[in-house]
Amino acid sequence: MDRSKIRIEMTNLRNNESVEIIVFTGLPKISLNEWYAGKHWSERVEWKNTYKLMIRNKYKGLITFPADVEYQFEFKNNPLDCSNCVAMVKMIEDVIFEKDSPKFVRSVKVRSKKGTQDKVNIIITY
Repeated sequence: MDRSKIRIEMTNLRNNESVEIIVFTGLPKISLNEWYAGKHWSERVEWKNTYKLMIRNKYKGLITFPADVEYQFEFKNNPLDCSNCVAMVKMIEDVIFEKDSPKFVRSVKVRSKKGTQDKVNIIITY
């Protein structure tokens, strides 16, 4: 079993919502502070391309329907605060969603904590 991506689908019968959970490990840790700290545009493009390649290698789906999304980041060392995870959220969102307009991404929730490895759990409710 590929432990780098786990996909679970289930239905909450109480309010008829479906939930999909996607787990990514090994994505580069990039803080919003680092993103805007005068990094050359070519370095930011390289980060984005790295994310796209790593995510596409593990997740072939494309979300084409309105959803609420929760990103649960875990960091083995020096967890980032939630708002500094936003650069990573944006790079992930640009790959897994057809479009990132409010029509497709209704809400975003970001959590961050210390964990046993660097990973992100993405909980998509639709």
